[in-house]
Amino acid sequence: MSQATSPEQPVASSVESSTPRSSIWQGFLGTASVVAYALLFELARNLVLNSLGESTAVKLAAGTLRWLSVLVVAAAAVYVGYRFVQRYRERIRTANELALIADLVEPGPRVLTEAPDPGSPPAPDPARYEPHTDPEWTDEVMAVVRQLGVYEFETAALLAMLTAALDAPAHRPAEQEEQRAPGEQPSAAAVLLDNLLRHTPPILEIVGAQRYRVLVLPKYPERDEVIGQARWPMAVTALVHHYADLTTQWAFALDSVRFAAGARRWFEAQEPNLSALVTACVSLGEDIPATAVAELVRIGDALDGWYARTGDGDSQAARAAQLCSVHGMKEIVLHGDLAQMRAGQLRGRPKRYRPRDLSTSLAARWEHQQALRLLSRSRRRRRSRRRRSERRWQRVLPRVADRLEASWWLLPREDVAGEVCALINLAVVHIYQGRLEAAQDRLELAESLTRSGRDPDGRAHIRETMGIAWWARGEFRRALRCWQQALTGYRTLADDLGIARCLQHLGSAAVVAPERGGTLLSVEQSVSDIEVRRQASGWLAEAHRLHTEHNLHDQNSECYAQRYIAKARSALADTGVDVLRHIDLWPLPVADPH
Repeated sequence: MSQATSPEQPVASSVESSTPRSSIWQGFLGTASVVAYALLFELARNLVLNSLGESTAVKLAAGTLRWLSVLVVAAAAVYVGYRFVQRYRERIRTANELALIADLVEPGPRVLTEAPDPGSPPAPDPARYEPHTDPEWTDEVMAVVRQLGVYEFETAALLAMLTAALDAPAHRPAEQEEQRAPGEQPSAAAVLLDNLLRHTPPILEIVGAQRYRVLVLPKYPERDEVIGQARWPMAVTALVHHYADLTTQWAFALDSVRFAAGARRWFEAQEPNLSALVTACVSLGEDIPATAVAELVRIGDALDGWYARTGDGDSQAARAAQLCSVHGMKEIVLHGDLAQMRAGQLRGRPKRYRPRDLSTSLAARWEHQQALRLLSRSRRRRRSRRRRSERRWQRVLPRVADRLEASWWLLPREDVAGEVCALINLAVVHIYQGRLEAAQDRLELAESLTRSGRDPDGRAHIRETMGIAWWARGEFRRALRCWQQALTGYRTLADDLGIARCLQHLGSAAVVAPERGGTLLSVEQSVSDIEVRRQASGWLAEAHRLHTEHNLHDQNSECYAQRYIAKARSALADTGVDVLRHIDLWPLPVADPH
């Protein structure tokens, strides 16, 4: 939950914290503690025997103390073994993820095209494009494309689909003998693609680098015959499987510092194609192969992670609603409930399933979603600035914190990103409550989970939220340093939404307190307050531009940016210096100390 926060907003401080610390058992079962407890029990046993003699009661007490020392050592051994297994599994999982994305080739930065020639005909809109149907042409392979309803393909996707369609008759000998002429050899997908391009009139056209559009489709064979053949399920599944593998790989790459920027560019380019594929599969109704539904689930999971990073809640809900309507999704109970939850259609708490980790993860997401909904409703009511709304706000915050805490406890320990997300949101709620010590405790715990390199985007978000907590406590220099670290991390990951938020934090802070903004621009020489405010106005303008470019007009971003740009303009009015309309100098980068 990202929240733009005004530096001027007063927050009361409290040191009371009821949220449990996950490090208690680690401290108790540490090596030094175990040895100390074992020695303490053995010493107590010897003292009892030496002081009180050899009576039955004394022997019973001494035996009990010895068994307690044995139990402490045994518990420590079990815990050490458990942690060893967890670390081993984590290393294996990390190695598998790195191997999955090791061969990815990142897309380069977007190339801006010049304005088209006014005399050239406009390119057809892919969403409205319909190829011509030839009533005299019969082709079993292209009839599959006609029935699917997708008319633009990348080369790799089209070849995967054609290969599956050509190989399908081999799985049904009756079809193979019926469709192949005597002495005819099976065709390769690349040969078929070349023939489609060379056909007169052409059946395919090239519309970009390694991208094709279908121009003509056969009228025959008709729908029932196409659906009944082996080509149909294998071709559709191959196409969806191709994109499911790609989206899964690039979704993992989003969490990698090395590939994050390229992964974002890939999703920006491919999201319309993936959405079109999901829409086409939904429109198939009962004709969709059962084997393709599970692959659609993988695409939905990857798109959900992408929309969460871009803050595009509308597209996130729309894709989830489409997946809910896919025929056969309800039979995949766990994933069906997850899709309904993402679409906001799940009315009750999800049931318990097997395996337990997936069930508790789903329950944790439910608690997390309900907490954010409750908080969002209360925030909208609070904006009315009525006294009753403020009192209701203060009553709601403990309930939100309890739900977020329950979500954190339910999450599997392997889900680092989920834990970090829940802890950050819990810290934000504690900041709203004025419990700054509790908020910092949650953020420190989240930071400890990401020190191994997991979830770099979450780690940058932790530093950003920590800056808000430090600012509320009056620790201005620490707040600015945290926001600089977060901005450096977001720029490395090419996270425009995070960059915009950090520029907004730094810009508003520099406008309010320019005397503390010198370290944002130079560490070797002093700068004037006029220059600090001038550069801050550029940071705020850039934050506003990024929000506008990504259609992220939330109720806070535009309000705060415009407010502090107006403050900077007012402060600079008597100096003859105008505010910047674009960024001039970026704040100095600060590397993460860990």
